[in-house]
Amino acid sequence: MRLLVLACTLSSVLLLARAEVDAPITQHWNGGFLGEACIDITQELHSWTMTLTFDQPLSSLTAFQADVAESKDGGKVYILHNKDWNKDEHVGDRLCVGFQGAINGDVVPKVTASIQGMDGGSTGVATQPPSTGQTSGPVVTSTSGARLQIEGNHFTFGGQKVFLSGGNLPWISYAYDFGDGQWGSRKSQMEDQFKKLHEAGGNSMRLWIHIQGETSPAFDSNGYVTAPDHQGTFINDFKDMLNLAQSYDLLVFPTLWNAAVDQDTSHHLDGLVVDGQKLQSYIDKVLTPLATAVKGHPALGAWDIMNEPEGMINPDVGNSERCFDATAMKNSGAGWAGRKYGFQDIIRFINWQAAAIKNVDSGFLVTVGSWNPKSNTDRMGFVDHYSDDCLVKGGKSNGKIDFYQFHSYSYNGQFDNVSPFSNSAGDYGTGKPIVVGEFWEQDGGGMNINQLFDYVYNHGYAGAWSWDLVGHGDNQRGGISHIRGYNNNGAISINV
Repeated sequence: MRLLVLACTLSSVLLLARAEVDAPITQHWNGGFLGEACIDITQELHSWTMTLTFDQPLSSLTAFQADVAESKDGGKVYILHNKDWNKDEHVGDRLCVGFQGAINGDVVPKVTASIQGMDGGSTGVATQPPSTGQTSGPVVTSTSGARLQIEGNHFTFGGQKVFLSGGNLPWISYAYDFGDGQWGSRKSQMEDQFKKLHEAGGNSMRLWIHIQGETSPAFDSNGYVTAPDHQGTFINDFKDMLNLAQSYDLLVFPTLWNAAVDQDTSHHLDGLVVDGQKLQSYIDKVLTPLATAVKGHPALGAWDIMNEPEGMINPDVGNSERCFDATAMKNSGAGWAGRKYGFQDIIRFINWQAAAIKNVDSGFLVTVGSWNPKSNTDRMGFVDHYSDDCLVKGGKSNGKIDFYQFHSYSYNGQFDNVSPFSNSAGDYGTGKPIVVGEFWEQDGGGMNINQLFDYVYNHGYAGAWSWDLVGHGDNQRGGISHIRGYNNNGAISINV
């Protein structure tokens, strides 16, 4: 009955003509595929209904920027309805809806799309978003199926070099943002941060998820993971967050775990780090289903397995295997949150999760947030514990990270000689992109926020995320806005 009322309402307001466009399939595999339908908006809409018509029946369909309201004709026709956040579409806008389908066999279906009441449409490259009134550099426009990728020591998006500029959100309520019905009361505050970052000219943000298992995932009394959360909202919360980010042309880098503090009184995180069976329960019950649910989502920039594992490293733990030997970290500052683990534990923890993510989609990117390059370079007297050679010693050949992420804060007004603010990206010899994933003016070695962003952009790094947008937002957004028009080390403005 609701669908009939909706149809009648639309009929009375909009023309009933439908202009069909082809919706390209961007990826396919045995049993499924990804696609995207893009239609130019030629009249004002304050709600919309899109119809996807397939030449073969599907087992199921998931849409990223719309709700699937109904399926017809034995699974060949799907009726999609707008989300609340994208119900208003204006003349000159371009509406794109990504979708993932399940189908019998390794099949590439043909798809057409139409919006009820639209009298024209097209497919192709997205248009530039409306101006915010501030100077901006070139806009990297998304082609169907575009996602963040790596070429050498830099990122690309839509085939063009980009620089990741933004900040750490990193939470609205520490460990209480996702799952168990919590997202509904956080969403408006999260959206406010997304909007402000977009208006400042940023294109990406780092956002914390489980932290130490305070509310997600769900654990049993023995420390095994049983589900993403207790109430069953976690995966939908996560997907809705990505949809929201996409609406503001932002890439999200979800940080799954945190080792920079130790408030793991229930030993949830501890169990996953030291016990392979418990870690596998998390992978089976949460990580693999979550990665599968958001596979192909253009707003998911990369997975960040853990924030600052070195906070809980015991630098006194030696090992004949240099990758597991933590003694190079003595007197480095590592272990400030409790000397709980050797690198053998941490490497397995990272390696297994990275492999699980790659098993879902080899195109997913993975990183780890290092507190300091001291744990993440084979130069300057240290050991790169997160190199490909070291990580595969965790047991999974594909469990590697794709880019490095260094954090840096000055001490007594000075950056140490290993800091990214004392070096250029090439000095570390990683051969991979490096993002400076945490820094701020308060401990900025005497540099202001504009100078900090300038340094990162102009010294060969691939991205800059300041700390943090919630607690120090105006200052951080000032630095982000300062470099928004830069282009020599990669464009910043993108259409996700």
